[in-house]
Amino acid sequence: MEQDEIERTLLCSIKTPEHLNILRQTYKLAPRHFPFYFQQAEFIWDYVTKWGIAPDLNLLSVTFPDFQYTPTDAFEHIAELFRKDFVRRSIYITIDSYDEALKVDSESGLVGLLSSLHNLERHDESLRVVVDSKPLSRFDEYKLRADGMAKERLWWGIEPFDNYPVMFLKGSLVGLIADTKVGKSWLSLKIALTNYLHGSKTVIISPELSRDFMEARIDTILAYEKGFPISMEKIMFGTPGIEENYLNYLHSMDRSDLIFYQYPPNDKFTVSAVESIIKSDKPDIILLDGIYLMQDEDKANSSWEKIENIMKGLQAVAKSQNVGVLITNQTGRNRDNNGSSSTPPQGSEVAYGYGFNRMVDVLVTVGGSANSPYTREVSIPLIRSGRSVEGSFEITFEADSGDIGRSVVEVPAMSLDGFNI
Repeated sequence: MEQDEIERTLLCSIKTPEHLNILRQTYKLAPRHFPFYFQQAEFIWDYVTKWGIAPDLNLLSVTFPDFQYTPTDAFEHIAELFRKDFVRRSIYITIDSYDEALKVDSESGLVGLLSSLHNLERHDESLRVVVDSKPLSRFDEYKLRADGMAKERLWWGIEPFDNYPVMFLKGSLVGLIADTKVGKSWLSLKIALTNYLHGSKTVIISPELSRDFMEARIDTILAYEKGFPISMEKIMFGTPGIEENYLNYLHSMDRSDLIFYQYPPNDKFTVSAVESIIKSDKPDIILLDGIYLMQDEDKANSSWEKIENIMKGLQAVAKSQNVGVLITNQTGRNRDNNGSSSTPPQGSEVAYGYGFNRMVDVLVTVGGSANSPYTREVSIPLIRSGRSVEGSFEITFEADSGDIGRSVVEVPAMSLDGFNI
């Protein structure tokens, strides 16, 4: 691609405040670095900063009639191309500008040349930050984050959590633990599908369920949420009585944003395999149902070391790929399943050691309910960036109809003190 094509394509691909943050923080770029389309760069920069979205094609065409609109979804790829081209051109220009100075005094000229070239270097801003240099720029960054928060938020699909300040954001690692047969797979699936209904691309990896069972569960939950309730049991046994609702629901499914893997393509359920799927499918959220089914690539000897290695890897992937990662786990053997399964487990009752909890940003626990087989108790005993949520909440859990996650009783208002929102 020619220099002007790279520049134009990158400008057309800026869609969100997050893109501006990437250009500024990762690539050290600003509108002045777009010599071929400086006016267009300033316009797009200011528009995204103010409104939180990119100007549409009609507005660009009216404002800049000769500007060819050529966007690409490969934003980071084109940004990297632009950065390399920009640095290459800048090196030649910088060396040429010091030609006369080097002739007059080569030593002084060399010092100035090296200083100018050093300014082109892309530093890792996360390692060294001069806090009191240009402090007002942090307000601009704050505004960009605030404007883009709606695109970064993920949803719980659990009323008491969604209605109150328990934030689930892209880039976070969320753990969900429960006793065997309490329904952690159903509840984690409801969380994932709620985000699908909010427009998020969703990937599910669940080695314990066949394709037929997973599709039936997905259909049951989504049909209920879309207003066409059906029955999981009737789907699996082909029982009559749901034909009209089932067809109406299926006709409403016309996207390519919901992907299920029983196992990763290489048949190895590892962090690397998960990262490869994320890079390929580019989901907003990924559900990994069963950390105990994953393999540790470092081949640690003890089970707690294996889980800690896997969780460290998943935490790094969640942040580097800006994807919400939801992973399920069992409770430990020290929990008396018969006597306490009607209450959500404590954080300390997780299986395979505390390394699981240490890495998560939010921990959700699920227990049965003493009141009804069709309800569950949910709680959040751990939030990395704030205090835990006090108490537990009773929610609906009628798996056969897909009615999962509604508050059974009115939830009292929760204090905002201590929440990082």
